Amino acid sequence: MKKYFSVGEAAKAVHTTSETLRHYDRIGLVKPSKKDEWTSYRYYTEQDIVRLNTVRALQLMDLPLREIKKVLEYDDLEKCVRRPNSAA
Repeated sequence: MKKYFSVGEAAKAVHTTSETLRHYDRIGLVKPSKKDEWTSYRYYTEQDIVRLNTVRALQLMDLPLREIKKVLEYDDLEKCVRRPNSAA
C-alpha cells in the first residue's frame, strides 16, 4: 500500500512551501499522485518526493522551470545526455 503525504508534508520534506508545490502542479511540472475530488487536497507519494527533489536540485543549477520540465519529460538519462548533440 502506498503512503501518501499531504502538500504540507511533501513541501517540508523537500524544503519548500506548499504554494510552490501548488504552482508546480498548476504548470504541470510535478503533479500529485492523488487529488481528492471533493476537497482538491493534493497527496504525494515517495516517488513524487524524489521528483520534487530532482526539481530542487536542477533549480540549484540555475535551470529555469520550463527547462526543468523538458528535462523531466525524458524517459531516461541517456536521451537527456544525447539531446544537445542531436540534429533533431
